[in-house]
Order: sequence, then C-alpha cells, then structure tokens
Amino acid sequence: MNDLEFLGSEDVQQFMLENQHSDLQKLLLNPPTQFKDQVKLIVDQILSRRKAKGKLPDWLDQPGVIFPPPLSLEQCSSPETAEYKSQLMSGKMLVDLTGGMGVDTLAMSREFDHTTYVEHSEWLCDVFQHNHPLLGNGAIEVINASAEDYLSRFESRGHFFIDPARRDVSKKQVFHFENCSPNVLELLPLFQSKADLLLIKAAPMIDITLGLKQLQHVHQIHVVSIKNEVKEVLFLLDFKEISEPLIKCVNLRSEHPAFSFTLSGEKDLEVTFSSVKKYLYDPNSAILKAGAFKSLTSIYDVDKLAPNTHLYTSDQLIEGFPGRVFEVVASDVGKKELGRHLPEMKANVVNKNYPIKPEELKKKLRLKDGGDWFVMGYRDLHEVPRIALSKRIT
Repeated sequence: MNDLEFLGSEDVQQFMLENQHSDLQKLLLNPPTQFKDQVKLIVDQILSRRKAKGKLPDWLDQPGVIFPPPLSLEQCSSPETAEYKSQLMSGKMLVDLTGGMGVDTLAMSREFDHTTYVEHSEWLCDVFQHNHPLLGNGAIEVINASAEDYLSRFESRGHFFIDPARRDVSKKQVFHFENCSPNVLELLPLFQSKADLLLIKAAPMIDITLGLKQLQHVHQIHVVSIKNEVKEVLFLLDFKEISEPLIKCVNLRSEHPAFSFTLSGEKDLEVTFSSVKKYLYDPNSAILKAGAFKSLTSIYDVDKLAPNTHLYTSDQLIEGFPGRVFEVVASDVGKKELGRHLPEMKANVVNKNYPIKPEELKKKLRLKDGGDWFVMGYRDLHEVPRIALSKRIT
C-alpha cells in the first residue's frame, strides 16, 4: 500500500477525524502501534486539516480527500478567489502551469473544454489525481513537470494560468516577479507566442505600477479582497490587443459594489477637498491597494480630506459607497471632549495619515478597545493632525 492509499483508507481517515484536536507532539512521541511507521504522514494531514478549516471547508466535508503539506495549504487560493478567477477566462484549452493543490484548476476547468494541470512536485500531482474524482467533474490531464519545461515544449495555443511562488529572499524583494519561481518575466516571450490569454496571480503586496511596466501586455488588473482584506492581485494579459488596462477592485463576501478605473483617468482627475462634514467614508482595501484615490470622487459625490488622507466626506449620505461609512459626531475633538462623549473611554481607533500609529493614539487618549464609537485620526488639508469622533453606519 502506497502513502496515498494508506492516507485514503477508512481506518486512517477515521483516526484523523477522531484526533483532529489531539496534541500532535504527543501523537508523534507515542503513536498507536498500527500507525507507528506512518505517524508523520498522519500528523501532517491533521495539521493541514486544521489549516483548511476556515479556508477549504468543502474539502473537509468530503470523505477520502487527502491534503497536501501545510505550506501548500497556506499558499493556496480560497474557493471564493478561485471562483472569481473562473469568471475571467473561458475557451477550448486551459493550462494551469503551477497546479499545486488544484483549487484554482478545479474552479477554472469548468469554463474550458480541456484542462491541463502542470506541477513540478510528483507528490502534489499524485494527491491531485486522487482528489480530483472526489472534488471535481470532467477530465483534467495531469503533467508532472516544471512550468518552464512544459511551456517550452507546448506546441499549441491556449489560455494559461500561473501562480509564481515567492522565493525565500529578503522581505524587501519578495514581492517582485523576478524574485518568484517561475520567473514570469523570463517566460513572457514564450507566452507571447503560445498564449491567447495569460492570467497571473500575484501577492497582495505586489507593486501594481511596476508590474504593469514589467509585463507590458496587461489587459486588466483585478484586486481581490475578502471581507476587506486583499488576498491577491490578478494580471490578465492579452497579447493580441494593446489598450490601457482596466483596474477592477472587488471585495468578496461584502455588499460593496465592484469599482473600476484607469490609471490615466486617475491621473487627470481634479479633486475637491473639504473639511469634515456630516459623513465620513473609508474605501475598502481593494480600492486603496489599487490607488483609486481620485477616481472615487468621479462616481460618488464626496470630497477628499487631503491629498494624502484617504478619507472622504459629504453632507448628504451616499448610498452604496464601496467601504465603511461613518456618521460624524464631532470633527475636531481633544481628550476632554472625548471623555464627555465616551464615559467608558471605549472606542475603535482608525488612523488615516495621522502622525502616530493607532496603538500609540489609543494609549495617548487612554482608550480601551471596542464599543460602537470610532475615533478617526487624520491630517487635514493643511497637514494639521485632527481627531474625529463618529459612529459606523455601514
């Protein structure tokens, strides 16, 4: 019996279920006799299952599924972001050059007549072949090869997806394409001759402007957040069409509408600035990541507080704003006035271009976390630090 057959057997699956909350160190030191030689495999599976609890609940509910190593689980897409990717490309042939756990492959394959999963790890290929009948429908060809080798001998045309893994380099460099494997910049000439469309998944901290400059053929950029946390930045390349890329900001699992803009439109816009009015607006993380600081004011009737203060304000409540909305109680308060409004001195602190960090401001004002109130630290148009007190509406 090989490792996959062992992990997929009913008795091992049941043992893992019964020990999902056990002390794994004790399990390693004192394994049950029948699993003594393979206890490390079992412990890794239990650890991966713990990591999958919030990320891949559907996988946990499917009996017999085998999980890749914990590190692969940390780097894989969530079902929501995989489903979002499936909306971006469709056609006859899809090649996922960095198959990994296969979350993206399974979701995107539904939109194609034929899908090829390429992965340099033989173990991950075997795991995907085992899991595919349990988790997905339709034939998917599995190729154990590096992305570079497979692409170099690919003789047709198709749509490609690639998710470069960050190499273990200094934190300052880790979000550059050239410090990832595969290096998509080196593969661009091959993609240009073989790809109809290319979708690249990048880390949340990628420099979008630099990415645009390096990739050149970008047709669209999608900044994808889940519950106001940026999860990935997607570059969609079209080698047949040259046009200014549309940047789309989405916040999944929220009621925020998607927001789209172009960099030239952002650059050319004139913005109206104002002191704090009755309402304050804090854009969601996808919009802030994409840099749509001016473009918001062309769609929503709001003023900006200052060039580098990414808070917006209005006298009338703006419905459907893609972010948090607050009703202002006082626009410029000090510690004494805060005390009158907050007898328990309990509030949530948010800083936007304020000279000290939220934790420091909270300590300075002697505030406790929580409650319904929000203390907003900001700089006004004259670069003067101020504090507004507000309550969240949405």
